[in-house]
Amino acid sequence: MEFKKKRLLLQIGIVIMAFTLIDWAFGKYFDSKVVETNCGAYKKISDYFFSNKKYDLIILGNSRAVHQYIPTVFEKKLHTSALNAGMEGTGLYYYNVLIRYYLQSHQPKLFIIDINNRELEASIVGDKYTAVKFLVPYFNVVPETKEILNLSLIERICFTSNLYRYNTKFYNIYRNSAQCFEDSDFKGYSPFYGNAKRDIRIYEDSAKPIDSERISLLSSIIEECKKKNVKLLFVFSPKQFDDRRTPSRTILNSIFKKYDLDVLDFTTDSQFKNNSLFYDAAHLNHDGATIYSKLLSNKIKSLQL
Repeated sequence: MEFKKKRLLLQIGIVIMAFTLIDWAFGKYFDSKVVETNCGAYKKISDYFFSNKKYDLIILGNSRAVHQYIPTVFEKKLHTSALNAGMEGTGLYYYNVLIRYYLQSHQPKLFIIDINNRELEASIVGDKYTAVKFLVPYFNVVPETKEILNLSLIERICFTSNLYRYNTKFYNIYRNSAQCFEDSDFKGYSPFYGNAKRDIRIYEDSAKPIDSERISLLSSIIEECKKKNVKLLFVFSPKQFDDRRTPSRTILNSIFKKYDLDVLDFTTDSQFKNNSLFYDAAHLNHDGATIYSKLLSNKIKSLQL
């Protein structure tokens, strides 16, 4: 009986050791692969974290930043280096990580944040989970990411497993490190062409409760940039609908006033009344983005930012 017990414990120990070794090897392999991706979201994040080139103007935001801010236009108009670091579906949790990481080694002249009128609502859009989804492959190679995200104890324990950390992501990372299906590098900008046949999302759903953690995050971002003497510009980009009459926008206005920040509101700007400039109700197409980027560059110049 005693022999069988020892044998069982030995077998369990071997299984645990084998799993630990596999988990370690899996993590080592994909930690190296994620920094070699040639396209997609992880190339964009890897370039931000590991590129030797430093930028003086950095654009942050969700899909409305990705598809509406053209770095080359800003570079030409403002005679500076620019990068579009926007990412689909992200919000303040994600921006906070990127800003704090960048400020550790470089002091850009300006961060532009494309912010939504409903940014402070408790929504799955821009939540902490979305930030973790994009940043979790970098938890080992850029450990600051998980520190800034302020993960819970349970999250920290779960993410010690590399198999868990890379779950559902390893195929895309492997594929994008071997080949790329994207045509060009627009410094993070991804154009929409023409007009969508239909809006893929419902933009005018009912307002959600205010998320107090997002309010704290926004204030923290502002204070960090002020401490580092880096300018912040918050921009509400054009839409085909007006969603400004919300508690979120009221709170945003009070925060911007408190910190005496420059804010530009193009939500229903008359220069973007032509439907041909929009891909869908909330995103400009490439023609609209070109006009918008030129307009915003001129505004930045006039504000002497």
